[in-house]
Amino acid sequence: MPSSVPPPTLKTSMQPANGYQMLVAMLLMPLACALAVASWTLYALLAKQPIYVLMPLCSGALLVWPAWYIARRGDTCRVMQWLLLGLVLALGGFGMASQPWEFLLVGVWLGLGGAVIATGIAHAKGWMPGRWVHIGVGLCLALAAGVGLSLRMAPLVVQAYGWRAAPFSLLIPLFMIMLLLWLFVESPENATY
Repeated sequence: MPSSVPPPTLKTSMQPANGYQMLVAMLLMPLACALAVASWTLYALLAKQPIYVLMPLCSGALLVWPAWYIARRGDTCRVMQWLLLGLVLALGGFGMASQPWEFLLVGVWLGLGGAVIATGIAHAKGWMPGRWVHIGVGLCLALAAGVGLSLRMAPLVVQAYGWRAAPFSLLIPLFMIMLLLWLFVESPENATY
């Protein structure tokens, strides 16, 4: 269970941050970012038209700045949970879509992945202010892991269960990340951005 004592930051203390909280946060947030990218890659792999591939990227680019602003001002863990819930709904819609307009709407909704990445960066920056190199390396590894997960998993799931099952295969890891964030991670309070 998270402690009731807020983690120290550079603004309030020169003591090192709570190691347990930072470890859990630095594991779960990149996993959430990896799953967001995995959902984009899955959508790109299963898209029927090339224009569909641009939908999550464009909407994600539009959602990055509002998500960054909200995450800086509020509880990054709760923001991340709401964004992951939105991704769960988008993936559920993707598995049930049948009309071209439904696929376009799902692509726009999957743009929440960009907001997930922005919130993950804001959270990491709150725990490690001034360490942009570490955050950048972690983000690149998370993005590569998300692409690799989809490229490995999608053909296997599609072959075994059909293409409609592939979006649902990401739901279990997303729910697990949401649950673990709710149980074990606190947002860094009073962090300087």
